[in-house]
Amino acid sequence: MNRLFRGFEEPLILVTNDDGVESPGLIAAIRSVSHLGRVIVVAPTTQQTSRGRSMIGDFADVLHLTALPGLNGCEVYHIDASPALAVQHAMNTIFAERWPDLVVSGINYGENLGIDITISGTVGAAFQAAAYAVPAIAASQQVDVAHHYVYGEVDWQGSTRVVQSYAQRMIDALSALPPPAAPSGRLRLSEPRPFPFDVLKIDAPADCPPGTPERISRLARRHYFLFTIDAPTAESPIGAGRTRVDEDIDLIRPGDDVHTLAVDGAVAVTPLSLDFTAPLEESARALGLAPADGSPVDGSSANRSVYIDKGSRPAQ
Repeated sequence: MNRLFRGFEEPLILVTNDDGVESPGLIAAIRSVSHLGRVIVVAPTTQQTSRGRSMIGDFADVLHLTALPGLNGCEVYHIDASPALAVQHAMNTIFAERWPDLVVSGINYGENLGIDITISGTVGAAFQAAAYAVPAIAASQQVDVAHHYVYGEVDWQGSTRVVQSYAQRMIDALSALPPPAAPSGRLRLSEPRPFPFDVLKIDAPADCPPGTPERISRLARRHYFLFTIDAPTAESPIGAGRTRVDEDIDLIRPGDDVHTLAVDGAVAVTPLSLDFTAPLEESARALGLAPADGSPVDGSSANRSVYIDKGSRPAQ
């Protein structure tokens, strides 16, 4: 008799992306987790790069069942929507009775690094899943800028292996927890998060053979991609801009995701949180709002992540 996963027969995994349902990177992501449980795919119908967490699309559209080459038996849907909207719609339709245990967004054509990540549809989809208290992976592979909007020949073996490894670790950690208070809905949202992060951002270098170092990294507080317009004027169209990698080595700091990937050639593993709150006490002092008696600022605990230690459940 197989051991149950948190009260269910097996883990439930949603795979999505921002490059569209026909992306080879999506197929790579599916293969990375296909052995871990039941996998359902919901992806945008077309290319949705740089949509961030926007909620745009054809609001008259529905989920369309389709098939992908070499993935017989995999349940795959597409919808004319941004990545975050595709995730939200999936959570309220095919996952209404049971939310996924894990969401994997990617594998993206192009690394997502530094303060540019809020532009990424890959990261946006992962954050939308995290808003439903579902832990998520946002996976990307370093490619030439020319392939950001157009599929190209890419060796996905390295990034697939890395995503598989971290997805396995997260599923293993989740399997040690008691069943959720509810399979979906507000009770599920009320539970403490299972990890000290909401989204695990993984960026694999273009050359990622077995043995490539994997390093926990900070999010770089700088741009990685630069958008420039030659001889700009007020009449310059947006389409005149060009995107390139900012190679100014003086702006790169060891330990951040840009340095880890672009300089060290290692896999950058960056834990991200939905909590965008800046440090409250420092902010209060800077704004002249700190209590005169030096007591802690009300609400300062909002910066502290609450998560379940492996195998435990907080008192109700």
